[in-house]
Amino acid sequence: MQEKLALAAKILSQNNIPSIPEEIIRLKEELNKKYPNTVSIANLISHNPELLGDFLTLVNTNITSEKTEIKDAKAAVNVLGLDEIYNIFLSSSLTKIIAQTPQEKAILSHGAQAGLAAAELSYWVFDVSRSEAYMAGLMQNIGAVYFTRSEPEKYLEIINSQLSNPISGYKKEITEYKTSHTYLGTFIAKKWHINSDVYKSILMHHDTEFAVKLANNQKVRHLVSLVMLANYVVSTNSDEQYITQELKEYRDLGKNQLDLPENAIKAANAAVIKWGRSMGLSTGSH
Repeated sequence: MQEKLALAAKILSQNNIPSIPEEIIRLKEELNKKYPNTVSIANLISHNPELLGDFLTLVNTNITSEKTEIKDAKAAVNVLGLDEIYNIFLSSSLTKIIAQTPQEKAILSHGAQAGLAAAELSYWVFDVSRSEAYMAGLMQNIGAVYFTRSEPEKYLEIINSQLSNPISGYKKEITEYKTSHTYLGTFIAKKWHINSDVYKSILMHHDTEFAVKLANNQKVRHLVSLVMLANYVVSTNSDEQYITQELKEYRDLGKNQLDLPENAIKAANAAVIKWGRSMGLSTGSH
């Protein structure tokens, strides 16, 4: 693992990983105070109108169960509480911060759709919040964005193959590069001070032995499982993807770790169909 992490660090050193926007840094600082000021938090979220709009869209479409629309940052803070705010604000800002090309936007679009599905599935998983599930789905392939910048054509083919062949496609990536997007993603998530449970799920979402390795960490095991199931849901919504036997096996690896009712995957599928397009996302493949 250390060798793979070292290679990932080398690749990232060749790219300019953006720092978190000032609003998010200041938000984190305020949330870390012994007595966070909710007015200051709402003001920070409202400072950039474009980021505020994306934040409220995410809150209203996928995070809150409120029946009335949340129209401003103050209302969001009051309804959601402080524990959820950072994950949601960072999640809603990521695409604008990072994506530079249509290919990069497609990678993050897939992640956002997986986040929608994972958040919906988390309703039945008691130890994972909706914002954590969304963040894990969204961030799972963040490392692929930076890998793509190193070898655009060659790497895109490898990461795209993992949509329908998430096990063998990932093994091919490891064989080719001696590291992978999961290691790059872990580094990036740590730099951005993302919840450690989330970045551990980023590292392991292609690992077929994750259940054994995480036997003593139920929450991360559940997060990995949610991402696996969410990826299956997104692929079933793609006109260009074939549902392979391997993808079904990958789905079952996650499903076996969760106690979900029969209608759970249908609910996740409906969430992607309903909200994917309204959030500016495509339900197509990379």
